[in-house]
Amino acid sequence: MKFINSPGYIVAEGSENASHEAYIGGRCPLPGAVSPNTGVPLTQFARVVQSSDGFEVPGFDEPELHLLYSWKCNIHKGDFSYRYINGSIKIVEYASGSDDYEDFPYPNYPEIFDEVSVGIRRLKDEEVAVIARLNALDVDPDYKFSGALPSLLSVPQHQFGGIPYLLDTGRASKDCPVCKKEMALIASIGNKNYSTDEGFVGNDFVQVLYFSCSSCKVVSALNFSD
Repeated sequence: MKFINSPGYIVAEGSENASHEAYIGGRCPLPGAVSPNTGVPLTQFARVVQSSDGFEVPGFDEPELHLLYSWKCNIHKGDFSYRYINGSIKIVEYASGSDDYEDFPYPNYPEIFDEVSVGIRRLKDEEVAVIARLNALDVDPDYKFSGALPSLLSVPQHQFGGIPYLLDTGRASKDCPVCKKEMALIASIGNKNYSTDEGFVGNDFVQVLYFSCSSCKVVSALNFSD
């Protein structure tokens, strides 16, 4: 599995010190950020301000990275990929079809989630170690470490860079749909959106992983559930 050279950043909660900017929800302003199945805006899970001393994806010179998806059409049924071209989004891979998603993922699902500004902080060394052990199935999730709870870390979180907790380590890989080379894992998105009780999908044990190809400026998304 390929990763970018980053320690990993998660949302700073409560009194934790944030070192960089991120935004959960909101509308992607870039042209082309719409579902090719329905014509409605893609759901923006997050936009992250890139920083040379924080989260940064090699090959992407955009000031922000947008993590886009759709649960309201067949996009979520397959691999979904989009490319940054001259300040716009071009969809290069998706599952076609819209079917009937009136009450999916849950009733009154919003077209756009409210944007919430959050700080992100670098993962602590102990947290990185806990995640590594969880991915290796080397720890009981209820076992308590000093300063870190695997029972919390074993629920998919929003993480940018680094190696996140993975619901399915065996399938967490992706080849670029353009050049066919292995892509790097760059982010994990969990359920929490900070604006609704239901979250992004209504299930805390659903995870969307994001991969990037630096050469082609392609971002790909795959979903996993427990």
